[in-house]
Amino acid sequence: LVQGVRYLTNPYATTRVYTSTTEDAVEASGWLVREEETFRTDAETLSPTREEGEKVGQGQVIAATYNSPGALEAVAQIQAKRLQLEQLEYALSSYLNPDAALKLDGSISDDIMALRKNLTGGDYTASSQEIKAEITAVQDEIDSLQAGLTGAANITAPRAGTYSAVCDGYESVLTPAGLGDLTPGALDKLAAGENNANVGKLIYGNTWYYAAAVTQEEAQRIAGCGSVSLRLTKGITDDIAATVHSVSPAEDGRCVVVLSCREYLAETTQLRHQTAQIVLHSYTGLRLPSVCLRQQEGGTLGVYCAQGSFSRFKPVDMVYQGDDYVLVSVPQNTDGLDTLRPGDEVIMTGVTLDGSQILTGD
Repeated sequence: LVQGVRYLTNPYATTRVYTSTTEDAVEASGWLVREEETFRTDAETLSPTREEGEKVGQGQVIAATYNSPGALEAVAQIQAKRLQLEQLEYALSSYLNPDAALKLDGSISDDIMALRKNLTGGDYTASSQEIKAEITAVQDEIDSLQAGLTGAANITAPRAGTYSAVCDGYESVLTPAGLGDLTPGALDKLAAGENNANVGKLIYGNTWYYAAAVTQEEAQRIAGCGSVSLRLTKGITDDIAATVHSVSPAEDGRCVVVLSCREYLAETTQLRHQTAQIVLHSYTGLRLPSVCLRQQEGGTLGVYCAQGSFSRFKPVDMVYQGDDYVLVSVPQNTDGLDTLRPGDEVIMTGVTLDGSQILTGD
C-alpha cells in the first residue's frame, strides 16, 4: 500500500546510494611450491625439538634420536619437567602479579600463594628460597633422566630454514628450479613422489610460489598487473601480496601462472594444493544502478537526486562499470548541495530531466 501511494504521488522510481567495494579477481586452483629438504632417521626413538613454522639456524638441532630402552618415556618425562621448570622460573619472577597464578599449574599456583603469605609476614628470604629449591630439584631430575639416555644423536640443520613436521611427497616434485617446465597438462597429472621422511623437513629461503593453470585470457590479465593479491581459501585469512613470477606458453587455451610471495611462509608450511582468488584490482566508490547515470548536454556525467518535490543534478566520476551497476566518486572541487553522499535518494526512472541524456536503461 505504501509503495502504491508513493508511486501515485511520485512518478520517479528512486534508490539510495551507499559505499561499496568491487574486486576484479580470477578464481584459481593451484599448488604451493617451496625449496624443501626432507630428513629421515632409522633410530628407534625420535624426539623433534622444533615447533611447526619455527626458524632454525644452520647447525641447530631439529630432532634428537635415541637407541636406549625406554627412551621414548624418558624423553616425554624430560619435556614435562622442562615445562614445569619454565613455570617455576615464571613463578619466581612474577609472584607479585595477581594474575600469575591463573596461568600456572595448580601446584605451582600454590607456591605463589605461599610466597605472598610469606611476603605479608615480611619473610622475603624464605619466600624466594622455597621456589629456588624446587627449581634446583626439578633441574636435577632432568639431568638424571638425560643421563639415563644412551645412544643419543642429534639431527642438525645443514642450512638456515623453517621447520615443518609435515612431508607430503611433493617436496621433490614441486621445486622452484622446475617452475619453468610446468605446463597446464603437467599440473593436471601431478602426483606425489615417494615419502619416507619421518623427521620432517626444512624450507629454505623466504620466498614461496603459487602455480595455477588459468585460461589464456586470464593469464594475460594477471601478467598485465605485475603485482596482485593472493587470497587462499584455507590457512590464511589475510590477502597475500604477490608478484607475477612467470607465465607459461599457452597449451589448449590455458597457461600456468606462477606468483611469488614473501609473506606468511611460517603459516603456510602445511599447505600444498589450494583454491584461491587472484585479486587483480579493487575498486571502492558510491554504488548505484547504471540506469541512474545521466549526461548533460555539456558532457558532464552525474545523477539526479530527489530532494522533496524537486530534483537536483549532482556530478560524478566513473570508478567502475559493472553489469548493471556502477561505482562512482565525487569530482574534486564539488561541495555543498552538489555533492553526492551515501544515503542520497537517486532517481532511476528512465526519463529525461532538464535536458539531460539517458545513458543506460530503456
